[in-house]
Amino acid sequence: MHARILIVDDRSTNLRIYAQFVSMMGPQYEAVCFHSAVEALEWLENESADLLIVDYRMPQMNGAEFISHVRKRSTGKHVPAIMITARQDRECRITALDAGATDFLQSPVSDSEFRERALLLLNQKNKEHELARHSRNVQRALKPADFSDTAQGSKSMLEQIIDTTPILLNATDRDGNILFLNSYQAALLGEDHENLVGRSIYDILEQKLSKREHERNQQVLEQDSNFPNFEERYVSDGIELTFHCNKAPLTNIDGQTIGVLTTGIDITARKFAEEHRTHLALHDMLTGLPNRSLLAERMRSEIGECKSAEKSAALLLIDLDRFKIINDTRGHQVGDALLRQVAERISGNIQPGDFAARIGGDEFAIILSDIGRPEDIGTKCEKLLSEIGLTYTIDGVEQIIGCSIGVALIPGDSDDPDELLRLADLAMYEAKSQGRNCYRYFSPRLNQIAQSTAQLEHDLRAALDGDEFCLEYQPIVDTATKRISALEALLRWDHPQKGRLMPADFLKVANDSGLIDRIGKQVIELACRQIADMNAIGIDLPGIAVNVSPRQFHAMGMSREILGKIEKYLIPAGKLSIEITEELLLDKNQDITDELEQLRDNGVGISIDDFGTGYSSLQYLRDLPATKLKIDQTFVARIEDSAADRAIISTIAHLAHALDMRVVAEGVETEAQFALLRASGCDEVQGYYLGRPLAAERLKQIFGAGEAFFGAAAL
Repeated sequence: MHARILIVDDRSTNLRIYAQFVSMMGPQYEAVCFHSAVEALEWLENESADLLIVDYRMPQMNGAEFISHVRKRSTGKHVPAIMITARQDRECRITALDAGATDFLQSPVSDSEFRERALLLLNQKNKEHELARHSRNVQRALKPADFSDTAQGSKSMLEQIIDTTPILLNATDRDGNILFLNSYQAALLGEDHENLVGRSIYDILEQKLSKREHERNQQVLEQDSNFPNFEERYVSDGIELTFHCNKAPLTNIDGQTIGVLTTGIDITARKFAEEHRTHLALHDMLTGLPNRSLLAERMRSEIGECKSAEKSAALLLIDLDRFKIINDTRGHQVGDALLRQVAERISGNIQPGDFAARIGGDEFAIILSDIGRPEDIGTKCEKLLSEIGLTYTIDGVEQIIGCSIGVALIPGDSDDPDELLRLADLAMYEAKSQGRNCYRYFSPRLNQIAQSTAQLEHDLRAALDGDEFCLEYQPIVDTATKRISALEALLRWDHPQKGRLMPADFLKVANDSGLIDRIGKQVIELACRQIADMNAIGIDLPGIAVNVSPRQFHAMGMSREILGKIEKYLIPAGKLSIEITEELLLDKNQDITDELEQLRDNGVGISIDDFGTGYSSLQYLRDLPATKLKIDQTFVARIEDSAADRAIISTIAHLAHALDMRVVAEGVETEAQFALLRASGCDEVQGYYLGRPLAAERLKQIFGAGEAFFGAAAL
């Protein structure tokens, strides 16, 4: 068989690669290559191809448009077409299917996959040609009709039409013996027409197909009625073809049913397109695993089986740990490759009756069907943690990633698919909170926490709209003068039902929900307004420090937000500063550095809060525009008993002074701590020994009366 394969791709490299793949298929296959879809269409006006290999993205017309043009021509209606695309969205593929694409290959394409798909389609096309050629040979062998006799001529013409039409057509008697079959079906069965007539069709067909054929024929004979609209698959020379079939009673001249008439139309191409479209709708295009829709369908089925058979199953929700870091540092292409490898490991570690799906991002789900013993779930989770945690090699670079697994029992925890996913999700986040790379089962306690969290988030949104937040101010005292040198603004929430709440009661929910951005903006607004109100009545407050979360800076525009409020309330330079944590500095983000420098250049102080708690780096102390270091209270708490902690504090103070920064110590609770910190070189201190957080009215009394020293502030 000689086959001509038309390849259309605007990139020369791809054309060379695909042409090489064709040459590897054998000398009987010829590649005809075009950079332009328009030129390829012009070539097809006078030439023909047995297979189309078409890239989706091309400048003059895309691959779907090219195939659509080919399909409009009579010579191009049945030519198989493979679309090559790097895109993974369903709309692209559905558009190509609608245009007439037969199959897809994901770019970059391997030579083995290319040859396998191309040969499959060429063999199918060759089989169709063989069947058509056989029909034409039969037609030529038939004697010409004698048109002098109208009736005889009509009969001869009908016989020719029936015998050469490319459909299945056979008639069997009541015992299944073949009375007649057309040449198309004879060729499909691989035997001569004369050798089949008179034989039992049940002996000719393979066992399972024969059984189905017998059952349908018996129903037609017993009920003396049609058996319409069923699909059947025939395998001919290793090629599977699908037919849309009907059965009807075969009657004689007296109207008696003497057998069964069967017809079938080849719908292989249409069936492939339908199955491919269905697959796209129910499977993840990156990994090939079932998607969330198919997972829900399988969960409903599993719940029903568990109830009827009184058995148990489990839903495992798997979330990769720190996958975003890999995506951000090595790129989405590496991230996608990693997800595909994770999917392969998951698929390789489930039993035949189990079910795995990718439900979005870096989340996967597994249904463990028919759990024999409860401990089997833990064994399976441990195996998954171990397998997923093994080293991956992507583009020659080794990569390690872990995962967290949440487990919900079916139907023990719920008999609703959506609820089971929610409960498994709660358990998965519990696993993450317990250190990651572990598994946890859902428990009612987690549900209570989730409900409480949801309610708290709802209340936070209401608080933002209802002005329920306020500020208290903790004095920061100069160690040399013992006077209040600054104030730290501390957020408080006057909850309508729960009373006054501290930040520890709600900041985690605020961060997780994204509300911290709005809360942070409101805190800056409140602090600036307080400074302006005090100025209006002649009270000059010292500088006020406001805590700013890393999330606020990552949202960008933070410097513009702060400087806008300073301008709005006419805040003098040096009266407002911000406190940031070391976490913000980990990414070494130049945009954040630029924003901090812009703030400092406009008179806004910058303090690094909780210094020394895990990320401390001399590099960013040197490079960042900070004006103060705040030593974490864990060092202060041990200063009386630990010479090492005293040495650390002295060293930090010395370094900070060398970099022109002041040093503040937090959490001072005793006179001895105060004395040791002053001796260690700390410029300022704050804590309950020096004064608890104060309401705005108390600030009026202290600074209005000129009592700004720590003894009065502590009252």
